[in-house]
Amino acid sequence: MPNKERITVRKPTRVDVRAQRSTHALAHALIELIQESEGRFEDITVREILERAGVGRTTFYSHFRSKEDVLHSAYEGTFGLFKSLLEQGTNGKMRLFPVREFVEHVASVRPVMVAIRKAGLADDMRSQFIGYAADIIECQIRARNLAMMVQPRLAARMLAAALIESIDWWFDHQSIGPAEIDSAFHLVAGTLITNGSPLARR
Repeated sequence: MPNKERITVRKPTRVDVRAQRSTHALAHALIELIQESEGRFEDITVREILERAGVGRTTFYSHFRSKEDVLHSAYEGTFGLFKSLLEQGTNGKMRLFPVREFVEHVASVRPVMVAIRKAGLADDMRSQFIGYAADIIECQIRARNLAMMVQPRLAARMLAAALIESIDWWFDHQSIGPAEIDSAFHLVAGTLITNGSPLARR
C-alpha cells in the first residue's frame, strides 16, 4: 500500500485532454481566488471558481466534490511533475526526492504559499505535501531495492515529514540554499540505508 492514500479527488476513467484542460483551469482559478481573498478561503464559492475558470458545473462535479478537492488536485499535479523528473534520472546518481528542484519551485510561487497560509490552509497543505513526498520516496526505495533500517513505508514517511518541516522552516528564514537542503536531506536519508550506493547530494 502506498504512503499517500488518494481519497479526495475523483479520478477520470481515462485520459481526456479536454478534461485535463478543465481541471487545470479550475485549479488555476482557485489559486487566483485564494490570492485575492485575503485569507477568506471559506468565502470562495464554487460558482466563483466556475466563472473564473470558464468551466460548467457539470464538468466540475464530474471531477471534484468540493473546492478542497480542486486544491488537492493542484498539489497532486505538482508532485506528479516532480515524480516524473526523478524518474528521468540524474546522470546515474541515486536520489530519493528532487529536493533542490522542489525548494526552488516553492520559492518561485512564494505569493501563492503566503496566500494559502493566510487562508488557514497551511496544516492541510503540509499534510498533503508529506503524503505525496512520502509516496515518491517509498517508490524510489522499492525501485532501487534499498535495504532500510526500518520498514520502507515508515522510512519514507519519516523522511518526508522531516523534509516538509525543514522546507516550512526554510520558507520563513531562507538562510541556506536549495542545494544545501538537498544535500542535508540525502545525507540524513543515507543513514537509514544498509545497502546500495550512496545517495547523491546536490
